[in-house]
Amino acid sequence: MGEKADLTVRTLQAELRGVMLPMGLELDRVTIQGEGLGIERDPIKFNLPTPGSLEVAITDLALQAFLEKKAPGGLRDFFVQLSDGQVHVHATGRFIIEVRAAAICNLRIQDGKQLFVDLEKVDVMGVGAKRLVQNQLDSVNPVFDVAELPVDATLTSVEIGGGMLIVKGTVAPKQEEESDGK
Repeated sequence: MGEKADLTVRTLQAELRGVMLPMGLELDRVTIQGEGLGIERDPIKFNLPTPGSLEVAITDLALQAFLEKKAPGGLRDFFVQLSDGQVHVHATGRFIIEVRAAAICNLRIQDGKQLFVDLEKVDVMGVGAKRLVQNQLDSVNPVFDVAELPVDATLTSVEIGGGMLIVKGTVAPKQEEESDGK
């Protein structure tokens, strides 16, 4: 990037609503904030001298709709509740007979880039079926990947409660790599 940007922005704050990711999960809100954004026009390049902040909000209804579309293991009729720091999932499945299953899950950030669902406890007709349900979860993991965002981001924390999942992190604009054949 050149010595001086064509345009300097003291403060950047962008809020995107209803962001549908290619994998089918709808983000309720994506908020990006930063200081001292420099923009060059030809070719267009961005420079953020210090990391900005990222906050992604996902509702329990969005997770429920995502699971209905994915139907892992043929499960259906999902009910998702985000409360008390955990993800509570209820679903109907067919295992010789039709049964209702309930699971309690935790969220884990992997390598600062992906959000995974880990099974803590599962109950199917009073019987634990952790391995069976974990296999179904593995088919939808990761549930969120920063590679699907238009900025370079690192995830730092997850908060769950009140029907919302809030993922926080840091962000910098994606830089186009210059080719050697210039």
